[in-house]
Amino acid sequence: MDQLAVTTVDLRARLRLLQSLTSRGSSEIAALLIPPAILWLATRSAPALVTPLLVWWGLMAVMAMGLMGFRLHLRRQWRALEGHEADARLLRRWERQLALAGLINGLMWATAIWFTWPPSHVDLRLFVYLVLVGVLASGTTFLAPVPLVFGGFFTGIYVPMLAAAAWYFPSKGNYLLPLLLLFGLTIGRHAWGARQFVRQQLAHERERQALADSYRVAKVDAENALAEKNWFLSAASHDLRQPLHALGLMLEATRQRNCDAEVAGLLDDVQDCARDLGGMFNDLLDLSRLESCTFVQHPQAVAVAQVFEEARRMFAHDAAQRGLTLSIFTPRRQAAVLHADPALLRQMVFNLVQNALRYTASGGVLLGCRRRQGRWQLQVWDTGSGIAAEEQTRIFSRHYRASSSQEHESHPGLPPGLRGHGLGLSVVALAAEYLGVDYGVQSRLESGSCFWLHWPQQPEMPAVVDASSLDGRTGAGKLARLQGRCLVLDNEALVGQAMERILQAWGVEVRWVRSGRQVWTVLGSGWLPDFVLCDQQLDGSEQGFDVLQQVLDGLPQASGALMSGDMAALEQAQEQGYLVLPKPLQPQELHAILARCFAQLSNA
Repeated sequence: MDQLAVTTVDLRARLRLLQSLTSRGSSEIAALLIPPAILWLATRSAPALVTPLLVWWGLMAVMAMGLMGFRLHLRRQWRALEGHEADARLLRRWERQLALAGLINGLMWATAIWFTWPPSHVDLRLFVYLVLVGVLASGTTFLAPVPLVFGGFFTGIYVPMLAAAAWYFPSKGNYLLPLLLLFGLTIGRHAWGARQFVRQQLAHERERQALADSYRVAKVDAENALAEKNWFLSAASHDLRQPLHALGLMLEATRQRNCDAEVAGLLDDVQDCARDLGGMFNDLLDLSRLESCTFVQHPQAVAVAQVFEEARRMFAHDAAQRGLTLSIFTPRRQAAVLHADPALLRQMVFNLVQNALRYTASGGVLLGCRRRQGRWQLQVWDTGSGIAAEEQTRIFSRHYRASSSQEHESHPGLPPGLRGHGLGLSVVALAAEYLGVDYGVQSRLESGSCFWLHWPQQPEMPAVVDASSLDGRTGAGKLARLQGRCLVLDNEALVGQAMERILQAWGVEVRWVRSGRQVWTVLGSGWLPDFVLCDQQLDGSEQGFDVLQQVLDGLPQASGALMSGDMAALEQAQEQGYLVLPKPLQPQELHAILARCFAQLSNA
């Protein structure tokens, strides 16, 4: 904690102490109520003192009004200071003013000695001293934390009491004087203890402030680190996706040309690894976008049955490899339709299914949907190893792995695509919180688990079929041959060549170009495509979406799609009704899209 921060804490503490002194009106109340009590006693024992005591009472009332006005003046100054820091000069001035007010207050109380000077009755004089002792003790309680103010009040009332004791009590002064000295020492000791307590509190406040500053700095550093990480992932997403994108395309092209059954198995394993790497990369990017609140929702009505079918197509091969069943249950009487962002909904369901398959050695996985309390609840049941009760609250934490995960993931029959990396469930949790969806798990060891997503109550609505619902993976083996023409726009040679090879392996006539200028050269030669596959980044800083729009405007019979790792560009294209394909692109997804488009052209 630097010196400036320490000084600021000290100044604030001093100001609060001064404000606490002026928040009470006890001095004014005592000045108005105690003199009448002394006056009443004087009317019984010393009638000659009634007039002097009336004068004293009047002076005390004037002093009380003055103190009240001074308090209000200071409080107005402090209200005007709200939102600003008081400097040391102002605080010293206010402390001196309050010390002067304390001195005047003490002296006015001490004048009671002069107004009741002998020949008043000794009982009256003893009562006056007792009153002054009580006033001094009471004032010490709340004035001691501010030494300057306490010193003024103590001097004004105690010094006259001590000086006048021998003459005020001619016969008992010798006994009373030591008692007054002892009382003064006691009051001083109490004031010192109160001041020490205030200093300790101030030290604690400095420590708290230092901890708060450290926490604030650490929080800012953490937020900056998170922002830098998210910025890096966002900025580098295109470069990071390209190798994965090209790897998947080259593997599929190799599979289409391969005739060796032994090599085919190796290629399947490599493709599973590539898909797993792509899944982990997508999870990281999803986490980054959700944490940085840069994910833009596009909510619409989505049929749960459609999402479940996509999940079944996506993981049917992995389930079959392990001898597991992958079943779906949806209500027959009422179609389950949710108002949600389709991408987030699919991501949550896919991650839950992948997690269930990963930890299920025998039996199967069931995707279910039912109404609970008027709300739709999506459930993913498995017959796996289960989760211990103490681990269920942490299972959605990032990178948390259940104690049984290593044993299950070392199973030789587990496909690479199902091996975990500790991100899937954390993505589910973040996405659910982002959508306002309740989530949780019920599980017993060796009896399986049920992960659930409880949607908020929504009005009934018809489902919308989303173009991206073509996601999915077919079983292993070669894909059917296609007939049609495809124009590929991509400035990366590795990706372009891989795309050429895989499309040619499918029987598609393909042209690959790097820029919009080359597109018009190809079209000018009379070669017209049935489908245009365009990357967002082209040569010459061209934006692929702009080129795609121009090409499709000139080719009304053709279809097209935008490929990119830039989610903002994909969202912009999707909002305008264009088909979008996020990288890394799954070859089966591309094959399904091309098959549909070419079939529609043939039917037309």
